[in-house]
Amino acid sequence: MSKSASERVFGIADLVDCICGNAAIRNDDGTLTNWYFFFTFARINKIAATPALREIWRHLDVHSARKILKLLPENPASQLTVIRGGDKPKTQQQIVQLELGRIFFYCEMVEFFHALGWTSIEATRLNDFLNLVQLHMPSKIVFPRLKSLLFPLTHGHCNLNLSGLGLTQIEHISVLSHPTFCSQLIDITPLFPVIRTLELKDDIVALSPWKETIKRAVGTMSSLRNLIITTSRSIAPYILADIATIPTIKMIKFNIRTSNHPEPPNINSFSSSRQSSRDLILKMTRGDFDIISTLLRQSQSVSISHSVLIFDGIDKDSIEQPSVDRAITAIVDTCPSLKMLTIIATRSSGSRFYRPISTEDDILVISSQTLEPLTRLSHITTLDLHLETALIITPTFLNHIAEFWSSLQYCYLSPFKRFELEKNEEPLLRLPDIIHFASRCPSLHTLGVVFDLELDIIEREGWFEQSPCLPVARAMKKLDVGSSGIWDHRRTASIISTAFPFLDNFAWTGPSFKSTMCMSARESEEWFKTQNLVFGLCS
Repeated sequence: MSKSASERVFGIADLVDCICGNAAIRNDDGTLTNWYFFFTFARINKIAATPALREIWRHLDVHSARKILKLLPENPASQLTVIRGGDKPKTQQQIVQLELGRIFFYCEMVEFFHALGWTSIEATRLNDFLNLVQLHMPSKIVFPRLKSLLFPLTHGHCNLNLSGLGLTQIEHISVLSHPTFCSQLIDITPLFPVIRTLELKDDIVALSPWKETIKRAVGTMSSLRNLIITTSRSIAPYILADIATIPTIKMIKFNIRTSNHPEPPNINSFSSSRQSSRDLILKMTRGDFDIISTLLRQSQSVSISHSVLIFDGIDKDSIEQPSVDRAITAIVDTCPSLKMLTIIATRSSGSRFYRPISTEDDILVISSQTLEPLTRLSHITTLDLHLETALIITPTFLNHIAEFWSSLQYCYLSPFKRFELEKNEEPLLRLPDIIHFASRCPSLHTLGVVFDLELDIIEREGWFEQSPCLPVARAMKKLDVGSSGIWDHRRTASIISTAFPFLDNFAWTGPSFKSTMCMSARESEEWFKTQNLVFGLCS
């Protein structure tokens, strides 16, 4: 029987492998969520077993990594010296291969290995195994597919036999930034010839260890592109200034924490030499609005520009008008080529747009005038703002965005319930404004913004009757209406499906939390009905 063209190209094993790869659902940290499906799938037959097990073992977090230990004998060195009666004499290498073949089979599937939470006893057991393999099978690579490693320390010393792991293929390393280990970092860097990301976790990196060892080690890693470091707000500008002298680094992320270390001299006392300008992706967590402007001003002084700025977990107490104004001004002045801006300053729970605010008097109102300077950044493709405040977006501001940001693809503007303005202020957004804005941005595929959908206004302006003549935004794939009001789900769905014919994701903020800024249960039910109708009407 002749084979079809697809059968000649793809075997059954290839197709099963493809099915497993596409069926895997993983969290942001890489852990598998639908692991039970793969456990069941692996029991079908031998062809299905290996691809399914590969998905299960690909990413081992701190708990699942202990599965490796369960495969090890209690005392592998003594058990492997025993030769079963009746068997022909075997070399020690053959014994190791026979007795540990099962653990080798699973270890060859591991790509991410997280052992930061291991005890010293657990690390010692794995170490004994690695030493045994290295002794009798020196050319054996225990984890040949390993790409990311998070390994434990005790009193600042690494507990794992790093050379025994075979780390020439490692691309991501995450370790605790213990001072003792930082002093050893320069010695172990040759073990990672293709490392691309180095993360120093938990302990705050002070200025002295950074200058004396970490900076030198980072400078010797020619393949290193990303540096993630935990430090204080006073040390971060110094580290940023030194990164300017390491041209291979493309991204730096600061995890800002409160420090008890002595404060260094004032940042203005830097005497760094001017260098040719280069681009650096800047990320930060746990900081505040004031350090945003400080870091960006320091970047300008050492000739670093940023095309991507991501500030996550900003302290909500720092959301004050002067601080926000300084941060926006610094962004505009120092990043003329900025393409992506993300500022998240909210403690979300459930929906990413939830705001734990009890009354409208508790919040600061940030108007479109505060954000207006951002329209001078003509290269913006992504704007993601989640501020624990009332962010007032007006039709005029959206018109300016559409006019100056022709390449905009992703736009989230803190969607939550409409906020009442004074009578002399410009009115809030309405659904027609959203449709016109999206139609003027030909590349916009994701939009999150709040608008008014009051029935009397919509009927008076005749938008329901004019829906067949509405502008069409064919690129739109996701719409998040936050806590926008709604009165008629049928006619609303008709307008949305006409204006956004290729929509495939629709979201809103429900009334799950007690806040005056959340929608009512009736409105949430109306949006649920709207969603069902939208996907029935969209092509």
